[in-house]
Amino acid sequence: MVYTVSLVKISGLSGGERTALESVARALARFAKERAYGYVDRLANAYNPSTARQVLTEALRDLKSLRDRGENVWIPKAEEVEVVLELSERDPSILKVVASLALAMGW
Repeated sequence: MVYTVSLVKISGLSGGERTALESVARALARFAKERAYGYVDRLANAYNPSTARQVLTEALRDLKSLRDRGENVWIPKAEEVEVVLELSERDPSILKVVASLALAMGW
């Protein structure tokens, strides 16, 4: 499989795309706040959509478990996760932006 990459400029994103990035970052910030950087680091270093999808699936599953135990956690909408994954297919470096935002929100 061959991926064609066209760089995504943050300034060129639509409002919905920015919202999606921020929503996913906000969810991952939960882990950064707890100094559990595994998901954030793995997402930042994901070089293909398959890895990004796996990392986000695992993180969302853990967030859902926290919510099921009564904790107040942010979980992005499915559409927002899909937007982030679609953007990462065009430019995997967008995942570094999401990870950086998560770290900034988590401090």
